[in-house]
Amino acid sequence: MGHKMVLSALYATTLLVVLVQVTPARADGPPFDLPVECPTGQCDVVHYVDHDTGPGARDFACGTSTYNDHRGTDFAIADEAAMIEGIAVQTIAAGTIAATRDGVEDIDAGRIPPDTLDGIECGNGILVDHGDGWQSQYCHLRRGSVAVRKGDEVERGQMIGLIGMSGKATFPHLHFNLRHDGVLIDPFSGTNMGNADPAQCNTDQTALWTPDAAEQMTYRPITLYKTGFSSARPNATDIKRGYGRRNILPVTSPELYFWGYLIGAQNGDLIRLDIEGPNGFDGGREFVVELPATGGLHAKMYHITAPRPDAGWTPGTYQGRILFSRKGSPHVEIGVADLVIGDGS
Repeated sequence: MGHKMVLSALYATTLLVVLVQVTPARADGPPFDLPVECPTGQCDVVHYVDHDTGPGARDFACGTSTYNDHRGTDFAIADEAAMIEGIAVQTIAAGTIAATRDGVEDIDAGRIPPDTLDGIECGNGILVDHGDGWQSQYCHLRRGSVAVRKGDEVERGQMIGLIGMSGKATFPHLHFNLRHDGVLIDPFSGTNMGNADPAQCNTDQTALWTPDAAEQMTYRPITLYKTGFSSARPNATDIKRGYGRRNILPVTSPELYFWGYLIGAQNGDLIRLDIEGPNGFDGGREFVVELPATGGLHAKMYHITAPRPDAGWTPGTYQGRILFSRKGSPHVEIGVADLVIGDGS
């Protein structure tokens, strides 16, 4: 059996309204360093700048790893446990702190009234002036983590805060945007928002990033945000918080769920979930992606489930695999998870 549902809550916005006069910053423009610390050496970019000027959504590579009017780049982390541990936000270049905000609570914005966050959509944030018209903005920082104040001089790569979930965010991530002379710029295409030429789609574009930064960001046509096993039907909120996923289950578990939470799906994509286990245990299902005709979030969760066999679960290792295919291409594996079912001792 299987189930699918659209996750419409995943999104972030970039509004940090500041009207300030600052001393001109020393010039330190592109190429830029990463705005986050990526401990594994590979950043998890889940949303890019939207270049579709209508109600649809198109990222710089003509994919759908964005949503309508998304004005920046979202760097995600695993869950709230990783947020609490602390993942550094750092300056992309030297400059002067033009504005900051702190004190906004880290909370899933999808669980509170929308108007609660009017005027503080960016949450805890920092605006840095790099001179020559370049400014960078860092949103949704963890409450109490902002480590600079207006007027401070900062160096390239300096830690200025921690990734959080404050403001209009529904999962822990950094929303980063870049402006030149007040106009929003996509650091991948190097063009103004809405100006990336669809005839020039290229997943290798990293126009304004340093080579080192570019090496840590691999464009993916679809992102597997998280996958795993659980003993109950998965809940999107719990998954984002780091709950629910199990690596070990008892033989008495009534059901076995394997799930995947995907970002960047397109209509017609094929998503297959398979489970293999001891004594020839085998189960799976293929889903055809169907999305509403809007420029909303291309985020979906899928799961398959198996009831406990009459003879009980066979102790051992069970493996779940997620495969992906687009436009008739061969299936490629995009995620694997292992589960041990014990003997109850």
